[in-house]
Amino acid sequence: MIAAALWSAGGGPASPPAPPSVPVHDASRAGTLEFARFSSQIAVAPPPSIAAEESPMIVSHQHKFIFIKPRKVAGTSFEIALSKYLSEDDIITPISRDDTAIRDRLGFVGQRNFNFRVVDLFSKNREAEFFKRPVPLKFYNHIPAKRVRARLPARVWRDYRKISLVRNPWDRAVSIFFWKNTKRDRKPKLKNFTTYFKEKTSLLEINYPNYMIDGQDVIDTYIRYEHFEEDIRRLEAGMPGVAGLWDTFKDINAKSETRDREITTRQIFKRHPEVNELVEKLNKWEIDKFGYRLA
Repeated sequence: MIAAALWSAGGGPASPPAPPSVPVHDASRAGTLEFARFSSQIAVAPPPSIAAEESPMIVSHQHKFIFIKPRKVAGTSFEIALSKYLSEDDIITPISRDDTAIRDRLGFVGQRNFNFRVVDLFSKNREAEFFKRPVPLKFYNHIPAKRVRARLPARVWRDYRKISLVRNPWDRAVSIFFWKNTKRDRKPKLKNFTTYFKEKTSLLEINYPNYMIDGQDVIDTYIRYEHFEEDIRRLEAGMPGVAGLWDTFKDINAKSETRDREITTRQIFKRHPEVNELVEKLNKWEIDKFGYRLA
C-alpha cells in the first residue's frame, strides 16, 4: 500500500508512518515500497473547502522582501527583473514557459523552493498529480496574501518588506476584459463590456486577495503601474541591494497588452456607465488611496 502524506484535520499535512522494511530478494515489492518512501514526501491536495485557488510570488531572504504578484499590472516583467537579485535559498514561484525563457536568457535565478517537499515536479502549465489527485504548491503565482502569511515563518512575514503592484482600476478593467476575451487574433466586441462585467463582477476586485487580509491592507510598498520609474527608483533608494532595478525592468517586456488602443478608456466607460458605477463602488479603496480617476 502506498503511503502518502494526508491532509490533517488541522489543515496541514500529517506525517505518514514509515513503510515496513522488506527482504532484498523481493524486488517487486521492494521497488513499490521504495516508491512509497519517495511519495510519502508529497502532500496530497487539501479538501475542496481549503483547496488553493487556480491561478508569483518571491521571497528574498538576503534583501528581506516579499513580492506578491497581482494580475494585469506588468507583474511578470517586474518579477523577472527582481530575479536578478535573488539567490539559491530564496522562494521563486513558476511562471509560463515563454516567460521562463526570457528569465533564462537574461541569466537570472529561476524557480525554486516553492513546493512543499519534492523539487521540480511542478510548473505553471501543468498541475502535478499523485494517483490522480492534484498536488498543491506551497507557493504559487498570484497567491493570496493570507496564504503567504500562513505558510511563511511568522518572523519572515513580520520583518520583511511586502511589495506589490497597483494600477488604475478603470484601465485594469479594460485590460482584464481584453485579456479574458481575446481569442488568438480576434479581439472581443466592446458592446459586450457591460454584460461581461455584470456577470463577472468579481474580476473588478481580482487583486484584492493579494493586497488584503480580512479587509486590512498588508502591503508595505506599492509600485504604481502609471509611475513605474518613480516608484521603482524610490524602492532602490530604500533597499540599496536592488540598485539598478529600474534599468533592468525597463528593458523587459514579458507580456504585451491585448487591448484595442483605438478607443480610450474614458470613451469605453462613457458608453458603459453601469460598469463605471461598479468600478467606483468596488474599487473605492484604490481610488481613494492612490487618487485614481477615470482619464
